[in-house]
Amino acid sequence: MVLTEAKEGMTGRIRSVGGTPEYQRRITSVGLTPGCVFNVIQNRTKQPVLIYARNTQIALDRKDCEKIETEVVS
Repeated sequence: MVLTEAKEGMTGRIRSVGGTPEYQRRITSVGLTPGCVFNVIQNRTKQPVLIYARNTQIALDRKDCEKIETEVVS
């Protein structure tokens, strides 16, 4: 599933990061790499997705979240 499909409170793991090489560099530079575990703090329609990963809260544009494949951990 892509990150925009994740439910609030879910713990997940990033499986892959798609998109252009520039996008991949930008996302991985903030620590969102394949294998990274995260918690979804907020995922409301028409708002950025807020996640907690690597001791940091990160807000991601919904369009960008469509390029991040995830899996449920718990």
